Amino acid sequence: MNQLEQCAAVAAFLNRVCRHVRARELHADIREELISHVAERMELLLEEGMPEEEAAAEAVRQMGDPDAIGRNLHQAHKPAVEWKMFVIIAAMALLGIFGVFAAQQSGMYPKFGTRLVENKVLFTLMGMAFLMVFYFIDYRKIQKHSAVLFYGMLLLMLLTLFVGIDLNGRKVFLAFGPFGVNIMAVSLPILVLGLAGMKPAKDWRGAEHLVQLVGRGALPVVLFSLGSSWFYGLIYLAAFFLLTWKTKKSGAQFLLLALPLLSLYIFALAQASQLYHRLHAFLYPAGEGSHQLLQTKAAILSAGWFGHGFAARLDTLPYAYADSLFPYLIYCFGWGFGILIAGLAFWFMVRVWKMRDRIHDEYARRIVVGFMSLFAIRMFWPILMSFGIVPIVGEVLPFIGYSNMMQVFDFAAAGLLLSIFRRQNMIPREMGEALKRH
Repeated sequence: MNQLEQCAAVAAFLNRVCRHVRARELHADIREELISHVAERMELLLEEGMPEEEAAAEAVRQMGDPDAIGRNLHQAHKPAVEWKMFVIIAAMALLGIFGVFAAQQSGMYPKFGTRLVENKVLFTLMGMAFLMVFYFIDYRKIQKHSAVLFYGMLLLMLLTLFVGIDLNGRKVFLAFGPFGVNIMAVSLPILVLGLAGMKPAKDWRGAEHLVQLVGRGALPVVLFSLGSSWFYGLIYLAAFFLLTWKTKKSGAQFLLLALPLLSLYIFALAQASQLYHRLHAFLYPAGEGSHQLLQTKAAILSAGWFGHGFAARLDTLPYAYADSLFPYLIYCFGWGFGILIAGLAFWFMVRVWKMRDRIHDEYARRIVVGFMSLFAIRMFWPILMSFGIVPIVGEVLPFIGYSNMMQVFDFAAAGLLLSIFRRQNMIPREMGEALKRH
């Protein structure tokens, strides 16, 4: 093949074809595919007694117009842009800045001054920058580092439990210069990304099931539990079960993994008194400990269709710029505004779901499935908890709520999803079909 590529006629042909294909990372695959076709034609011509150089020139001529082939290949493999996803993310980011600005202007948080909006804008811009960086990254190069990402993140979580910043009796933050990063929160997309690229469940054999159960399942659950990050532990379990089922749809294997992990998680929950009070408030909404839920419902009911106006003061809701931003925006701007936010979240998940259906690379599909579970729970839980449908937890809406570095990781995860979509047509196995169409 290399000798054939050095032939002047073949080299000129390949260069003219590749000149039209903007996806440079595909040039090597295109050259290999085209050389194989030229070699097949040359073999027939050589059997007829034609000299090698003449056979090469004739084989190239039989391939057809290189400019037309190049344009055809470019159309078949040009990067795809998911503009609707960009619009949804931009809309949610702007709504988030607007909501935090409204909360700041209400006068409920004088000690922060203008820092709330300044920080929100800063981390939104950082997030957008990370989104664009990951958008142009070839996600396939990450797979070989999957185990390092996964177990490295577990070590960082363990380190946080020992030397992290103590906040209300919980060590979940690590300081990185001027920033405090909630390691338990940002670990979710990294752990799931690592899971997606590691050995799939269909290839586990015998005792390996136990090893994977401990290493990928039990260990992260234990670390989340020790960090009192019960909600993130639940999200991780959902992603772990979904990816396990996705890679091998075996009911027996699923039960083998699910029952011990769920038992461990439930046992850990039973040891948390704070969680007990939250569950009690959820199950008995008129009883002791249900103050926040009652105040949230009252704020939403009082809003009507038009709300109480921009920056309306509402001292009964804690953290109106973060955990309670969704009900606060409804309180200010009415039920229609709440429907708009819920609609954007639903639209975002629909686009991710459709993206999954159009992707053929198995590793990419696992990433999309894993991230889809993360975003689905984190997007709809804050909405549902405002109406008392699920227990109240300290979670903000992705892209909208005030979450500093977690927001940056959300944008980065979205950028990786968009990168996967961008490369959906850039698959070498479709090259032969493009040549046949020519």
